[in-house]
Amino acid sequence: MPRKQLKKILPTHEKIREQKVLKLFGKFLDKKSIWSLSRKKVVAGVLIGIFVASLPMPLQMALASILAIIFNANLPISFILIFISNPLTMPPIFYLEYAIGNIILRPETIIEFNFDSMYENFDQIAISLWTGALVLGIFASIICAFSVNFLWIYTVRKNRKKN
Repeated sequence: MPRKQLKKILPTHEKIREQKVLKLFGKFLDKKSIWSLSRKKVVAGVLIGIFVASLPMPLQMALASILAIIFNANLPISFILIFISNPLTMPPIFYLEYAIGNIILRPETIIEFNFDSMYENFDQIAISLWTGALVLGIFASIICAFSVNFLWIYTVRKNRKKN
C-alpha cells in the first residue's frame, strides 16, 4: 500500500515540528487531518507543494504550511515538495517561468535575463516571472496531483488483486 511506503519516507511529526518556521503555528500542528496519509490528503499536499515550489518567493515553507493547514492537506508532503526549488534548480525554473510569462504577456521588448538587466528592468522581469510562475505552478501541480492520484489508485488495485 502507498501509505506504508510513505510512512517510511516521510519525516515524523516531531522532526517537522522542530522546524523554526513551523513553531509559530503552535496548536494548528495538532490537527490530525494534516498528518493523514489518505489519498485525498496526499494529493492535496502534492498540489500545494508543487504550486508553492514554483513561486519565486522567500519563506515557501511557511506558505506551504499555512495552505496545508487551511485546506487540511498532508503537511509533510506539501513541506517536502517545496524543496524541488532549491539553489540548483531555481535558475532553470525561474528562467522557464520568465519565458512562459513573456509568451503570455508579449512585452514590447524582451529583456535579456541576466544580472545587469535584472536591476535595470526589475518591474518588467518580475511581472513576466510571476505570470509564468503562476501558470507553471497551476499546470505542474495539477499534472502531478492527477499523476499521484492515478498511481495511488493503480497501486491499491494491483495490491488487492495480489491478495
